[in-house]
Amino acid sequence: MELVSADASGRPHFTAYLSKYLQENVLPLKVTFKGVHPGSRDAGPCTIVIRLSWQHLGLNSPVSFEPGDLLGVLPENSNDMVSKLLKRLHLDSNFTSFVVQRLMIQKKTLTMAGPREEWVPYENLPPATIYEWFKKFLDITTPPTQLLLSEVSTYATNQTEKENLNLLSQDVGVYEQWKHSNRPTILSFLEAFPSLSIPPEAIISKIPLMKPRYYSVSSCLSMSLPTSVDLIVGVVKFTTEDGSSRNGLCSMYLNEAAVGTIVNAFFRREPGFHLPNDQSDPIILVAPDTAIYPFRSFWMHRKELMKVKQRLGTATLFGGNPTNREATIDTEGQTETQLSLKIGGIEVPIEYLSKADKYVTPDRVIVDDKTTKKIFHYKQGMKQMMIHVNARRIYETLYHGPGHIYVSGDFALANDVKSAVVSIFKRYGYMTENWAVLAVESLIVSLSMK
Repeated sequence: MELVSADASGRPHFTAYLSKYLQENVLPLKVTFKGVHPGSRDAGPCTIVIRLSWQHLGLNSPVSFEPGDLLGVLPENSNDMVSKLLKRLHLDSNFTSFVVQRLMIQKKTLTMAGPREEWVPYENLPPATIYEWFKKFLDITTPPTQLLLSEVSTYATNQTEKENLNLLSQDVGVYEQWKHSNRPTILSFLEAFPSLSIPPEAIISKIPLMKPRYYSVSSCLSMSLPTSVDLIVGVVKFTTEDGSSRNGLCSMYLNEAAVGTIVNAFFRREPGFHLPNDQSDPIILVAPDTAIYPFRSFWMHRKELMKVKQRLGTATLFGGNPTNREATIDTEGQTETQLSLKIGGIEVPIEYLSKADKYVTPDRVIVDDKTTKKIFHYKQGMKQMMIHVNARRIYETLYHGPGHIYVSGDFALANDVKSAVVSIFKRYGYMTENWAVLAVESLIVSLSMK
């Protein structure tokens, strides 16, 4: 490695480097507000709302995004994990205060004369301190690959550890079981093999580069918020089979980001999940539990359109109880309830009691904003609920009208919804199974089933 003093010239701005590396317009956004899920104040992190602003940048051209778009966030590793990892690699604070202008790594090549080793520059990292590399650019929370295990095994001085490393690097089944059970980070891996004494350059080039984590935007551009975007993030914490605690890298990074923190991020358009061009088209939204949050940008956008008296089509939300404590966000003292959905012109025909099951039992149905109550005495999945509640309306919206259906959730939910629509088409369109499936498949193409 070549070292120069901390005031070395030619050191690029990290945001500019990320933009070049990712081929995206990365912006240094500032945290201007954080709200905590009211149900998690006493029970630890659960769900947060975080507002990121670009007002401080004074940009000449406006930043734009639409409801349904994504924000790619570049997380940073925790200071505690970085410090422990540097200590494990025997890199003291004096060494890490220097800027590394260039990292040289050994590369093996085959020549006519036989194998040859030479030192070549590693181009994937910008000039920075080693601490900054581990903090901002290397994903040290990702489990080590079999290739990394194979290459570092030669640095193990303990024979048992070397044999275990060789087994992990060569047996896919053993490796997958180890990875699944322990969810190892680079730090926990090195701590599990204490005899490893690895030169920094030998491991730095093997650790994957930090990748963006994507979140659906949870707000819209408006007169009141023209230079900011909201994200609603579920903070991930779990325990491995061996009892070790682990955190989601990006969700914990955002959870710990104080107001004023700079977060590097970029917008990614998702035209397949945008609201229809004709706002008078009816829409159906389907989401279980907290997967409702990507739709927050939809009803906020509709609220803005209603302010200017724009004609809107009907909008119906299936699933995700906005009045439930588990799905309520406290933003600056204002609690988002079912009322905020009505302000955005969103009808809520089904509400969930809780998220104890994947799809849980609804306790009431609200039809056309009336308070008519109906009790379901049996548990139903999303498919059954859609079939039993407003099925004819769904059929008219999707088959006869220029309707659009949006699903926020996993593939299992998407298949459940598709199956429900097929059943509804069979019932109200008097179709055979094959014709109903073909009709739904055509919806995906012509009616933007998203």
